[in-house]
Amino acid sequence: MRIIHISDTHIGFERNLSRFNAVADDLIANPPDEPSRCVVLHTGDLIDAAMDANRLAAKKILARLEACGYCILMCPGNHDYGDKLKIDRADAAVFLRDFSSYIFQGEQADFPVMHEVDDCVFIGMDSNEAELGFWERWFAEGYLGSVQLDKLNCMLDRVRGKFVILYLHHHPFYYGYSVMPDVGDKNPLLHLFAWLTRPFRRLKDAYSLCQIVRDRVQVLCFGHMHHGLDSSSESQKYGIPLALDGGSTTCTDDDSDRMRYRIIDTKDLSQTMRMIKISRS
Repeated sequence: MRIIHISDTHIGFERNLSRFNAVADDLIANPPDEPSRCVVLHTGDLIDAAMDANRLAAKKILARLEACGYCILMCPGNHDYGDKLKIDRADAAVFLRDFSSYIFQGEQADFPVMHEVDDCVFIGMDSNEAELGFWERWFAEGYLGSVQLDKLNCMLDRVRGKFVILYLHHHPFYYGYSVMPDVGDKNPLLHLFAWLTRPFRRLKDAYSLCQIVRDRVQVLCFGHMHHGLDSSSESQKYGIPLALDGGSTTCTDDDSDRMRYRIIDTKDLSQTMRMIKISRS
């Protein structure tokens, strides 16, 4: 099986709708395998803000991929439930309802949610769940909460010995840039702000999550930070062979001239990067 990991498409932000359509065009024209043998895994921030127009546009693109034969799984990001400043319980309910077929696949509408695809077990989490209270809903650190973590612990007991892919939106590791920005780079003050505040923007209960999944998960996929880094050097400390930040597939807030998404082969955990040149017209 091949996992096509995409994330943070932020439909509704600038030209991201056309960019995500270009990604869909590429997957339809050049599938990495028979689409029925692939899972398109979206790790949140499908849309940029919780608006009907953004949800409708996103559904149309996902429907194109589904019609081609791809299995689509996804988890919600903070923008899916609101915007860059806060999340909202009512917007969360609408998103979960509108994208239920991709999030829950007919299973009970509750997190964590488990899907068995061929010989793999996919477990999706909602890293906004414990932030939906009045005080916690501001900003976007991410918080799973003890209830969801307890359920995950029991779920992993039930699938012991199977190949497990865990996916959520917020990143569970503290890491720096793969290449540190310098004074000659664009937006040095923004880079400095991001560097100084990163410890406050990771998943609030990241430590608890890592202790629960230790030696029990083979692949961990997430998004949120838009860096697109391979975090396996961090995850291997917890006995997880492969951990990948999906970045922003549509290059949101990114000066890159090419969009990227990963294709992961579950047989040997090899990965390839597919690139699509961005049209500036």
